[in-house]
Amino acid sequence: MTPNPLTQSKTSIVTSGIQLNAIDSTTLAQFYQEMIGLSLIDHKDGYYALGTPDQTVLVEIFPTTIKKTKRTTGLYHMALLLPTKADLGTILLHLVKKQVNLDGASNHGYSNALYLTDPEGNGIEIYADNDKSEWDIREDGFIAGITEAMDADDVLANASQHFEGIPNGTTMGHIHLHVGDTAETLQFYLTTLGLGFKYPYGNQAIFMASGDYHHHLGANIWQGKNLPAPEENQQGLRALVWTASAEDIAYITEQLAAQDIYYSINDKHLSFKDNSGLTNILIQK
Repeated sequence: MTPNPLTQSKTSIVTSGIQLNAIDSTTLAQFYQEMIGLSLIDHKDGYYALGTPDQTVLVEIFPTTIKKTKRTTGLYHMALLLPTKADLGTILLHLVKKQVNLDGASNHGYSNALYLTDPEGNGIEIYADNDKSEWDIREDGFIAGITEAMDADDVLANASQHFEGIPNGTTMGHIHLHVGDTAETLQFYLTTLGLGFKYPYGNQAIFMASGDYHHHLGANIWQGKNLPAPEENQQGLRALVWTASAEDIAYITEQLAAQDIYYSINDKHLSFKDNSGLTNILIQK
């Protein structure tokens, strides 16, 4: 069977980080360091850059005074991708020891994942991919996922009793959004960012990616349809951050211009808002 053209990406962009606005940025930064295990890379005047020991920034936190008071488009969860299943087991033991409440633990077929929520209501997924031979990759190019209970014994089998923080090699594997319309979101990211459509979850959610990954972007309407965009500098998601090649930047800039979508570009940074009013930042690698 020939792959469905919709599943094939036109760019090679990947999610690389996330920016958050926080009412109490210091407390939130402490949570990400002490509970999640991110390393402090930079901080100044309430701003914090957090990531891996080799100085790869994954999460940036900016101070704000604008509280989120109603449902808007925004973050469902950020997803930290660990290098191995053993790393996932190690952080699971750490979270249990620290008595951090988990919202769930799932086997998705292509990955095993832990779910929790930070002190300001931002969703977090921490996961490890299974070997690609275990993924349900269809002949048409779609990559199907499942949601079953995670086999904790399997994940803990090679875990270390000593958690030393999020290891080097951890990436922002994907970002999952609350949007107002999945069809519009699908069209925007297919056309403008050149992602491939990897799988629909009924008519409630979509999953998209570049290359042959299961997803770099998820979007759902689980908080309702036709949500308004967040206020500027509102608590919560500030921006999705992607890494892109020069060719990717050129392609996406051309698409933005063709659709008359406002964007700014300087010093290898391209910034614009998507159809849900959410800021995307692309950084040229």
